[in-house]
Amino acid sequence: MNFSGVPMEISIGGIYFPPIMFAILLGVVLAGLLAKVLNRLNLTRFIWHPPLFFVALSVICTWLVDLFILPV
Repeated sequence: MNFSGVPMEISIGGIYFPPIMFAILLGVVLAGLLAKVLNRLNLTRFIWHPPLFFVALSVICTWLVDLFILPV
């Protein structure tokens, strides 16, 4: 099922990639940048389990990238 304007796959150098892969990559990078900012502001001391927080932040950032940037 292909909706108009929704890419089914993205070709880079003859290799096809699903669009959700780019959303995940951008989401993880954005979560990493946010984690660095939170660490720099010393707000991570209030986080009980930092790795679990990073996973949750990655999921939220991936959802936001998927919602607003990439039409997946």
